[in-house]
Amino acid sequence: MEIDKIKKFFDFTTELEKLKKLERFKGQYYWKDYPKISRFESVADHSWRAGMLVMLFSDQLAKKINLAKALKMILIHDLCEIYAGDASPLGKDGTGKKTYAFDKVAASKRHVIEKKAAAKIFNKLPAKMAKEYFALWVEYDLQKSYEAKVVKSLDRIEALMQVLEYRRGHLFPAHLEFNLSYALKGSDIDPAIGQFGNYVANQMKRKYKEFKK
Repeated sequence: MEIDKIKKFFDFTTELEKLKKLERFKGQYYWKDYPKISRFESVADHSWRAGMLVMLFSDQLAKKINLAKALKMILIHDLCEIYAGDASPLGKDGTGKKTYAFDKVAASKRHVIEKKAAAKIFNKLPAKMAKEYFALWVEYDLQKSYEAKVVKSLDRIEALMQVLEYRRGHLFPAHLEFNLSYALKGSDIDPAIGQFGNYVANQMKRKYKEFKK
């Protein structure tokens, strides 16, 4: 292996350490009013479990999936957040109506920001790898393939699981409504994923108790 490639691998993976320190949910609408959590998960934590979901469901899907491609996607899908940050889908009012979660214009603007960030992180790799991973990231973000849609649906469901685990169903009513509407977007890509998403959602509804400050 060439020393230049070794250096690039070192520089790239050293930069990834920042993803292990980037916290999810902290300070976002609703979360800032909930009791303090001892430790918020990192974006890297989330990506790992989402990857496990992709692996578990790979042979349960009605349509054959390219598992290697899907796993690459889930591992790299949030790397852009090292520079672009972890934007909240909740927005300033907790509805997500003006964020990338439900607004196409906002989603398009977010794509531009994250695309630049993705190019920046992948450019630390050797040229051939940089080109492959950047193209894969774009394919995922624009939802251009079956793999991209499967990964995105499981990515959202994993986040729903984390909310359930943090709050044990104790949520503001509007936060419950947002989670159930946003997390299940795209879960109809496959019957098995749809069933799983509904199961997690039903767990949240079953354990639901309105949180009051």
